[in-house]
Amino acid sequence: MKIVSKEIKRDGSQSIIYLIDENGNPLKGEIVSEGEKSELINNLLSEHFTPEDWVNNKNNLLNNVEEIKYEEYINQ
Repeated sequence: MKIVSKEIKRDGSQSIIYLIDENGNPLKGEIVSEGEKSELINNLLSEHFTPEDWVNNKNNLLNNVEEIKYEEYINQ
């Protein structure tokens, strides 16, 4: 699984946060403000990644979070 954060406003004040399964299908999506973004990402990480992922992961779990900036989003 991974989490995708996609800015939907040019100033970065609003994003869509998706939880994506192993096949690339979105399981959950939510539009959030800039201030709510980190909290939602942290909640998704704690809900959908097991304690073993946290303990056994040699890399930071934030490697499972993909950030898409507004300019990338409109040029897709």
